[in-house]
Amino acid sequence: MSQPADRPAPPISAEMREHAKQNPNSWLYIADPGYAAEGEEVPPEGIVGAYRIDADGEIDEDFQFNDKYEPSEMTANQLEPANELEQVLVQIASGQLPESELPAAVLDGEVLLYAPSADDPMLYTAELSDGSQLVPACTSAARVPADWPGFRRVPGAALPDLLGGLDLGLNMHDAIQAVIPNRVLTEAAEQRG
Repeated sequence: MSQPADRPAPPISAEMREHAKQNPNSWLYIADPGYAAEGEEVPPEGIVGAYRIDADGEIDEDFQFNDKYEPSEMTANQLEPANELEQVLVQIASGQLPESELPAAVLDGEVLLYAPSADDPMLYTAELSDGSQLVPACTSAARVPADWPGFRRVPGAALPDLLGGLDLGLNMHDAIQAVIPNRVLTEAAEQRG
């Protein structure tokens, strides 16, 4: 196993370090989220590689890439993160960060809301298969679906008041997407004061 020049080693999260402490003298395998998302056992070609865990439960930072790894469709077609919010989404999808990090990242960032034009103040909703509604948003212009007529930029901090009790759907046409319940976003804003 050698490191391909075009790929950095996966970052080591606090959760990975905790897992290592509980599993000394073993390996910490990193799975491609596209394989892991299918809910079945990850095949050998779905393993990106592994970190060695020493006898003290410490992770050796020399990542061992799997030569037989084949990127999933989700990973192969994934755009590079264009901003901090997208970076957090990718890290959550790959298990490097907990989902609880997302509301703060949204509040600190900017989203693009569906709108016929940049100066349209209306709030547009989308209906999900279960009949519930949410406000569709994208995290950068590159992720705006081709069938949107346009969008308007909104600071994340304005969302709790703007959404009127509706949930926020991020990148719903993308491989990595998220739905943030309005209550969760509002609570995160209130904790900030």
